[in-house]
Order: sequence, then C-alpha cells, then structure tokens
Amino acid sequence: MRKILIPMLLFASLISCDKNEPGNLEYAGTIKGGCFLEKGSAFKNDPFINPDTATYSVTNDSLNIFVGFNATCCSEYSASSSIRGDSILIKIQTTQPGLCNCICYYTYNFKFVGIASSYKYRVNVDEYLNIAGVIKR
Repeated sequence: MRKILIPMLLFASLISCDKNEPGNLEYAGTIKGGCFLEKGSAFKNDPFINPDTATYSVTNDSLNIFVGFNATCCSEYSASSSIRGDSILIKIQTTQPGLCNCICYYTYNFKFVGIASSYKYRVNVDEYLNIAGVIKR
C-alpha cells in the first residue's frame, strides 16, 4: 500500500504545480472611444492615418487591451470579450452600418483584472479584421 501511495502523492503534487495553468484574470469592462475624427474632416490624403492595431499594457494586477481600427464613419458597434482557458477573445461587430462618406479610427479599451503569466489574445472586427498576439508578464 505504501509503495502505491507515495508515487500517487508525488504525481498529484506535480500536476498541481503545472506552470501553464491560467491565472485568475477576469473581464472588468470596455471603454468605447468612438470615432477620433473632427467633424467635417476625412482621412483622405491624411499622412497620419493610424493602422489597425491591438496593443496591451500590464500594470500591477490589471491588463488593458487597446484596439483601434479604421472603418466607415457614422457606424455603430457592439463589443464583447470572453476568457477561455489561456485565451482572451474580443469581438467587435457592426450594429448599424455608417452611411457617411469618410473613414474613422474607432478605439476600444478592454480592461481586465487579476494575474496571469501568459495569455493569448484574438481580436475580431466584423470577420474582416483579425489581430492575434501573446501577452507575457
């Protein structure tokens, strides 16, 4: 009995120390930035057009994922986020297409609290824009 019990305890302790275990990260909310374009202007011929992007910052026990993308002005969007294992999934969908004749740079800041050593993230905007990366602490 003792010969079986010691290997079982050793195996159980190795499993509980798995370093690939996801942390306790939780979604805290989204700050919608809207369209960063002054009324009456357009990005046409603008040399400072921002690229579609997703970046992150980690401070203490919080994670912010910034998403910026170019799309037709006057559109309305819904945004959602979920955490599945070691992956953060962000989805931004058009709820009302814009009919204005210009391009806007829309921004969103997704906030998370908790800690984790590493996460993957995937941002999807209307099935046409996909950005993926890895967050390392």
